[in-house]
Amino acid sequence: MNARTFFAAAFLTALTTTLVAQTRYQMGFTFGSNYASLRSDLFPTSSGRLSLAAGCSFVLGFGDRFELNPEIVFTQKGANAQVAYFVPEEKADLRTYQYFYNTFEAGLLAGFKPVANAPFRIQAGGYFGTLFNNLDEKNPELYVGDYESITGATRAMDLNDAFSGVDFGPVVGLSAGEGRFRANIRYYLGARNLYNNLYTTESGHRIRSNSLRLTLSYFLK
Repeated sequence: MNARTFFAAAFLTALTTTLVAQTRYQMGFTFGSNYASLRSDLFPTSSGRLSLAAGCSFVLGFGDRFELNPEIVFTQKGANAQVAYFVPEEKADLRTYQYFYNTFEAGLLAGFKPVANAPFRIQAGGYFGTLFNNLDEKNPELYVGDYESITGATRAMDLNDAFSGVDFGPVVGLSAGEGRFRANIRYYLGARNLYNNLYTTESGHRIRSNSLRLTLSYFLK
């Protein structure tokens, strides 16, 4: 073994030993609230959906400032969309239609402490979710897309299956706390066009999700 190989092996051994010695492992539970909404060119929303969020959370800490935070959470999303009920010879009556759906999300966030001794982290990462809904088809007379004429409008219930499929996107947030308790506030921005869950061809229409989540994590150790 030459000197270069010896020193490289010694460096890698020291680095591995340091990382192992400073790595923290934690597992726990996460509970909180989630406020979700939808963005679409087919309908405006009158309000979002406030619901519970619950799941499990993990922490892999490397040194004093950097950590990875994988998380699996169940929550409910959606929004109240504005729809039109068309009456012959009269102006359309505007109502609301609930595009409510459920999702299991797997997220991975990296956290960094700007100040070593402060229990505060900036977080960024991404998430992947599987969506499912139990939306009914009892209101075929409600329409979106065009609120002036039924000719160019789309039946609201025809969009139900847009909320069964997958979603994904970036996440940014803040985390505060040490030891067994963490408080987290995060913003989830859906990057996938949920309208593509209906059709594979490009239509020009879009439906995307977003949500603000406030949770508390309790770790077992």
